[in-house]
Amino acid sequence: MNCSPYIELKDISVKKGSSVILHRINLSINKNEFVGVIGPNGAGKSTLLNVIAGLERFEGTLWLFGEKESWTRDRKKRLKIGYLPQLFQIERRFPVNVLELVMTGVTGRIGLFHFPEKKYLYEAYDIMDTLRIRHLAKKPVGILSGGERQKALLARTLMQKPDMLLLDEPTANLDIAVQKEFFDLVTGIHKMGNVTILLVTHDFNLLPQAMERAILLSEGKVIFDGHTWDTLSGERLSKIFDINLETFKRNGKRFISYDG
Repeated sequence: MNCSPYIELKDISVKKGSSVILHRINLSINKNEFVGVIGPNGAGKSTLLNVIAGLERFEGTLWLFGEKESWTRDRKKRLKIGYLPQLFQIERRFPVNVLELVMTGVTGRIGLFHFPEKKYLYEAYDIMDTLRIRHLAKKPVGILSGGERQKALLARTLMQKPDMLLLDEPTANLDIAVQKEFFDLVTGIHKMGNVTILLVTHDFNLLPQAMERAILLSEGKVIFDGHTWDTLSGERLSKIFDINLETFKRNGKRFISYDG
């Protein structure tokens, strides 16, 4: 039985000019884990995901799915990694509807110049049902709300059938109700299938319950790695965010607030 980590980083560093973005990162993540990556702006969180996704050159050693990797990825490995970035603007007149966007997620599986069979259409509708966006199938992507757009992009990512999801602040600039709904959907996806999830987020009070481990980054270094609520202690957060923060429990849930 192979018990090697699903993702393993050994002395991973990323430098841009004279700036060190990541400094000798050492991490091991097991299959099906749901791990948060937390830290202030400029901590290196997105860069860490980019290294794993094959979007960033690095120094050190990276192992994915039990195999040593360079910064580039072949087609087979890219399909195993689903990447969802922060919300970005799309031109209102962009001539693609939600179903068409979701269906582009299957391109890597069947090839660029192959027309998808009907079974993939059914698959797309199943995923849209799961994410509660089937009613948006014919709606132009350019006129979607921020939350609708992120769910459509997540559906497109899931059409790849990835083994790993990298979510880079997917709920940034969305209102609280939409953030909660999105994270509830991500938690459901994690519970349903064999998928490893890494989530970069700034919001400490809307963390998915399934996210039991969190990595705290600051200035390109791992400050702490452990159970989510051990990681998010008021003392640790206050130190790296340079503001007084405190944690407390209410109705069995933990919250973080400013201590003014």
